Amino acid sequence: MDVLRCKSQPMIDKDIPVYFLAYNLVRWAMAKAALLADVLPQVLSFTKAKRLLSAFADQLRRTSGDEVRTLVATVAACIATLRLPHRPDRVEPREKKRRQKDLPLLIVPRQVART
Repeated sequence: MDVLRCKSQPMIDKDIPVYFLAYNLVRWAMAKAALLADVLPQVLSFTKAKRLLSAFADQLRRTSGDEVRTLVATVAACIATLRLPHRPDRVEPREKKRRQKDLPLLIVPRQVART
């Protein structure tokens, strides 16, 4: 979410709440999986959980009835196995990975800049 791809204000107003909704849904799934596996949610990998949910999304949409409960339980059990490695000497915060580019901003129309 560090880079917004939309340009207009109405789309930005839609994009940010959807981002928070998706983030909270992944965290909710992680918390539910951690509760079932009797572990802390902080020991589970957010990125791996997000990828797992994305991989199962189509199958979850196509499944109905009792199969949904079985599939959700399977996904929760899989999320519970996505534990982070033990990193005792890790120091937060880490440095930013995305670096600023050394190019000037385009503040005039592109046609004017070309000439």
